[in-house]
Amino acid sequence: MLRTARCGIVACLLLCAAPGASAQPELPAKVQAALESWLTQRTAEEKVTGIAAYISFGDPGPAIEAFAGKVGRAPNDAPIGRDTLFQMGSSSKSFAAAVVLKLEAAGKLSLDDTIGKWLPEYPAWKNVDVRSLLNMTSGIPTYSETEFISRVWTEEPTRALSAAELVRAAYPTGTNDLPVPTGYFYSNTNYILAAMIAEKAAGSSYRNLVHQLIIEPLGLHSTFYESGAYPPAVVQRQAHGYFENTACADYQPKDCQKSWNLPLVGRDVREDSLSWAQAAGGAIAGARDVDRWVRTIFSGRFVPPKQQAEWLRLVSTRTGKPIAEVSADDPGGFSLGLARSMLPEVGARWFYEGETLGYRTLYVWFADDDMVITVQTNSQPNGNTDKLGDAVLALYRIAKGQAGGK
Repeated sequence: MLRTARCGIVACLLLCAAPGASAQPELPAKVQAALESWLTQRTAEEKVTGIAAYISFGDPGPAIEAFAGKVGRAPNDAPIGRDTLFQMGSSSKSFAAAVVLKLEAAGKLSLDDTIGKWLPEYPAWKNVDVRSLLNMTSGIPTYSETEFISRVWTEEPTRALSAAELVRAAYPTGTNDLPVPTGYFYSNTNYILAAMIAEKAAGSSYRNLVHQLIIEPLGLHSTFYESGAYPPAVVQRQAHGYFENTACADYQPKDCQKSWNLPLVGRDVREDSLSWAQAAGGAIAGARDVDRWVRTIFSGRFVPPKQQAEWLRLVSTRTGKPIAEVSADDPGGFSLGLARSMLPEVGARWFYEGETLGYRTLYVWFADDDMVITVQTNSQPNGNTDKLGDAVLALYRIAKGQAGGK
């Protein structure tokens, strides 16, 4: 879980007042119709009950905010609205990259520093540097596909896990060691380790670093991060989240017939602990704040130019080697907590789809249009069932006045 992107009740609909906002007054109604259509088409297969969307045109600029459906499956559940929150999943890996880059700019660490320098308790990985943690070329297995984490999810859903426990699930001990990956490999362990290094370098908890460097200065009032339990007020603002993924975990045998996670299927995970995710994807937010954060990243105003260049430097998800740009022959790229890919119809774009056990958050940055589209929903289905990207594409067509949006 926590993997990167794969490629009608109205609670609120807003066209923000700004220059050009009235040029196409029919856009909000079309966006609303598109959300309701997607929800109608996908409810049965993806087991979702609602969807939220935020489309921004410029910074500052007009925006369309729309919602469809309800926060859960109970007959009296409230409609999705502006106050509804969703788990960000791996789209919040960018927080960890941002914290590390801020600390590098302040001279407290370097992307070239090794695990051996900061975390000598993990000698098997002593030569792995921070950069390779963040761009997924470290060769370190992922804890989130282990039987240990599946047992926690299914048998101890409220258990508070420490970062050290997560790392221990992937660390080689000589018995039952996990396969050692090469090239590019999507490992959530990387981001737990990166956060632990940030804590050592800054002398502060990762939780406090996220709040002090990102959430508070940017005024992200509907964004929350805790390494442990979230306050009840935040939990209750979340939509109910449903786990519907019957696929076997990656570390189960190739001929696996029964997933370790089957006891989770159909369960509402809203009240479950998110401590299993932490820096690998444990943040919670609304779509408006996701938009604001995405624009901050790509504006280049969060970190100095040197760190910004590092932030966007790609490796191929096919080979793990540095690439200048994605292409038809090499369509997937990953930088530091960010993904870029050749997406259907729209070409090379920065995007991320983050998922946790019952939530998905997907954003796409359309740089040439100065537009960000963010959508959020409340289930985790099997990968081949996930069509959240279709919602983004429908909204893009509408915003561009293309087929289906005229």
